[in-house]
Amino acid sequence: MNKKILIISLFITCVSIGITYFLFNEKNVYVNENPIGNFLFEKTNKQGTNINKIVIKFPKLQISLYYHDKFWRVKEADGYYADLMTVNQLFQDINQAKIEALPVDITAKEAEVLSENDAKGIQIKTYNEKGKLLDFITIGKKKNEFRYASEYGKKQIYLISGNFDLPDRLYYWLQQPIVSILPDNIEKFIIQSSTGQQLAYRLSPKTPFFNLRQKEVNVIPLLDKFVYFSYKNVKQIKNTPLDSLKPDRIIVLFPYSGLIYGFEIFKIEGEYWVKIDLSITKLPTRAASDYIKDSQFLYQGWAFKIDKNLGEYLINYKIN
Repeated sequence: MNKKILIISLFITCVSIGITYFLFNEKNVYVNENPIGNFLFEKTNKQGTNINKIVIKFPKLQISLYYHDKFWRVKEADGYYADLMTVNQLFQDINQAKIEALPVDITAKEAEVLSENDAKGIQIKTYNEKGKLLDFITIGKKKNEFRYASEYGKKQIYLISGNFDLPDRLYYWLQQPIVSILPDNIEKFIIQSSTGQQLAYRLSPKTPFFNLRQKEVNVIPLLDKFVYFSYKNVKQIKNTPLDSLKPDRIIVLFPYSGLIYGFEIFKIEGEYWVKIDLSITKLPTRAASDYIKDSQFLYQGWAFKIDKNLGEYLINYKIN
């Protein structure tokens, strides 16, 4: 996912919000004695593209999205970039959710729309660019194709349209995967550690790999780990001790495009962190040059926490 695609997607999101704002004002939909048919996030829709902060609180997780330098970021991930698909789904739900009915045969606890700290629902707060709280909505459990919901400070329970199947794990809110390379696209790779250096290469695409002794080796299980290289958390490197530590292992991948991926892997108190560096060969393809220009910001200055099993595998892997 490069910067151009991120900006295009952001533009689509802004257009979507703008259209909703236009329709909202055209139809002159305001809260009245009978709110059925009104937008659930009324004030948010009226503000249009002035929204720059959204806080989503799950029973065991809080996600604080904020808009900065043309991108939505996640406060709980040290300000890293939010996943576009997840954010766009959230915006779609917020922009389109309407009040469909006013049930009277259910309590707030049964509907899971309590706003206490131990509540089961999803609390969503929206803010404008001046930091003013606009809407505070609690999304409750499903009922057929609808959901229960309530506004903070009001006793009325709503039955609303909208999906609101939002992920309650931090890593789903982050731009994923951080690396995606097919094994067929890799020409060679190097593994470095305190015990020495290992190398595997092949003479042409889709042919077997060989080690330094020119013995055929099966390294596909290792390369498969980079087809969808995801992570659990991310921090700015300046907020970690990584710059003062030596990596436990370095893995450098050389795709045919001329783009070079360098992975520095650290084991710190049972956790595994990775620094990723992008560079290019002296004769890169146009695609490689464009990618490093548009995507460097996703890697530079960031440290990624990876799954423990993946970290152990990468540190202990040996080319046979």
